[in-house]
Amino acid sequence: MNVLEVRDLATHFFTLDGVVRAVDGVSFRLARGETLGIVGESGCGKSVTALSILRLIPPETGRVVGGSVLLEGQDLVKLPESDMRAIRGHRISMIFQEPMTSLNPVLTIGTQIAENVVRHTGVSWSAALDRAREMLELVKIADPRRRLQEYPHQLSGGMRQRTMIAIALSCNPQVLIADEPTTALDVTIQAQILDLMLELKEKLGTAIIMITHDLGVIAETAQRVVVMYAGRKVEEASVDQLFAQPAHPYTRGLMRAIPRLDAEAEVAGRRPRLQEIPGIVPALNQPIAGCAFAPRCPFATGRCRAERPPLIETAAGHSVACWETARVLEAAA
Repeated sequence: MNVLEVRDLATHFFTLDGVVRAVDGVSFRLARGETLGIVGESGCGKSVTALSILRLIPPETGRVVGGSVLLEGQDLVKLPESDMRAIRGHRISMIFQEPMTSLNPVLTIGTQIAENVVRHTGVSWSAALDRAREMLELVKIADPRRRLQEYPHQLSGGMRQRTMIAIALSCNPQVLIADEPTTALDVTIQAQILDLMLELKEKLGTAIIMITHDLGVIAETAQRVVVMYAGRKVEEASVDQLFAQPAHPYTRGLMRAIPRLDAEAEVAGRRPRLQEIPGIVPALNQPIAGCAFAPRCPFATGRCRAERPPLIETAAGHSVACWETARVLEAAA
């Protein structure tokens, strides 16, 4: 059963340079206890999609202009702000990209966790602090009673990220959105944080949306993947399908840019050079005719530049928005 369903979500920002179509008709679903990965380059609309789900787009500059976000059948787009405040941090929580800028520098760790518990559960402050200590224990922070009295600057990067996870999970949310949760961490701490999130998912049954540009993270944590480009979904598949047979040229480009350390990657005794995707993500304040990836695509034809390809299911559970899918798959064979 789906706990969250996003249908044709569109979010625009209104600037002096025109309307920026940051999210342009994105749809996906999230089942209970599932981890869904959303991948793509910077500027493809991943974080804006997450902020749109929680209605955190600054109203002075942007807004959700179309589509729906159904949380157990309830459309969050239509809810008044007072109702959304009751949902954020309770039924849906979010881990933001940089914990040092997301945590309040003048409040102790204990206060920041406890205030979320009090707001959404109505328990006493002492009970909320007990819950905060339990959450620090759950995310494996040593000496949690002492850490409750400390400030964010007194913690390491890994501990701050664990604190963010503790805050996000303090009210047992149904959905956890993790926006680049390991970007600012070194490789060892990254692995610990990912293992922790998977362990907590199994223990609490929380569904996770994992937003990242790192396909290695997706391979380790997700069951399904949505690939976004220029505010649109260009491919969706299970993790096994995506890595075995990427069907969109953009997905293939992302795959070929992954460093390989295995012996098969050796070519004449040397590591092969990583292949970059030429060009950049197009400006989203200009109309895009046809496929947004066409200017960077080695398979592009005249039709690609003139007509926007629809999202078509090429196999069970595998959808692609590309006119040249057959050629892409043939080239990969």
